Amino acid sequence: MVVNGDPQDGLDAATRARAGYRGEWHPMLAAVEGPVGTWTMTAPDGGRYAVIRMLRLGDETGYRAVTWAERSPDRQLIGYYRSLRAAAAAAHRRYLAGHGPRGLPAVGHASARR
Repeated sequence: MVVNGDPQDGLDAATRARAGYRGEWHPMLAAVEGPVGTWTMTAPDGGRYAVIRMLRLGDETGYRAVTWAERSPDRQLIGYYRSLRAAAAAAHRRYLAGHGPRGLPAVGHASARR
């Protein structure tokens, strides 16, 4: 077996590997459950940015998403959704919008390390 010692070969191989990569990440992976029926959306730095709660009305189940704040009255409604997946996606979009130049104010982001 012949080994090429040219560093550019390694860089080219890494570029080819990244070009075919399709990540499967979804905002659901940022949802931390607890207590039962409640999910806290958590940023990579450990800060919390939204709360999702399961709601039951008769035979139907839905989800309510709000921005995270220490006190419940300080939270802002993001919306109501029929699936946890949709609620997590909407909460994450709201979080990302708070980081853009024309986005919403970064509301409810607080460190989980308190």
